[in-house]
Amino acid sequence: MRAISDDELERWHAHGYVVIEHLLDSLELAAVRENIAMYLPSWDQYSADPNRYSALMAATNNWPVQSFPFAGSALNGICTHRVLIALARQLLATDDVALSHSRLRGKYAGTGDHEQELHVDYWNNTLAYPTRDEQIVDLPCIIYYTDVTIDLGPTYVVSQQHTKADPLVPFFRPRTEFQDLYSNEIPVTVPAGSALLYSMRTFHRGSAMHASEGVRFSHHMSWRNARMRWAGQCTFQHDGGRPEMDRFLEQATPEQRELVGFPPVGDPYWNQETIAGIQARYPTMDTAPYERRRST
Repeated sequence: MRAISDDELERWHAHGYVVIEHLLDSLELAAVRENIAMYLPSWDQYSADPNRYSALMAATNNWPVQSFPFAGSALNGICTHRVLIALARQLLATDDVALSHSRLRGKYAGTGDHEQELHVDYWNNTLAYPTRDEQIVDLPCIIYYTDVTIDLGPTYVVSQQHTKADPLVPFFRPRTEFQDLYSNEIPVTVPAGSALLYSMRTFHRGSAMHASEGVRFSHHMSWRNARMRWAGQCTFQHDGGRPEMDRFLEQATPEQRELVGFPPVGDPYWNQETIAGIQARYPTMDTAPYERRRST
């Protein structure tokens, strides 16, 4: 089991993401793959009889998903991995860390359209606006359990050195309108057992499977500062972006917003940048109560 190097930690701070190759050793990887077999077919199994798995593909939009907790202890152990939790505690600047979500996913060649637009993840992980990375409350991560080549649907990521001065609204950036952003994206092509840790402020996207055969197994998870009630996907935060939730938040009192996980009046979260971000995200919300008692 390897440790995270100072260079890797510095890269996360400098770019808003870091790729950690060979995070898992061969024994860990073998145990995880045994667990995956309980949920998802191998490429050989799938390609031999695709109709056998048609219901699975249809129910998950051609991207089969299984959520924590898992039947196998190896998969459960990944989202509580000692090295990853130590890194999460360091980046979150607290020992009080909680698991926000943990999902196993499979991408199969020839199934569906996995091409995404560049986006930031905070829109469905919090109802608020993300703080600067020096004060982050939520840390996303993807572990790849199979080799990822350029043809096997790699994740693309953009260094924050190209985006730090940009607002984070809108969440999604289509190629036709943001060509410069796409010119700076980098594919994460890695060997099995590697990880990508990024930020809620980092633009990234999933990409299409161009290979004629093969599967990509990945594990998507996030940890958060357990004291921050307005972060974490397995809460009302996951409804962020739905018209019904936006309408409620714009019309609700501060006390009502707090009940569903919104930062309360007087919390250190509130400053000039976050208030401006909230005003952009919720144009008709009355932010005066937060402005009167915001931090400097």
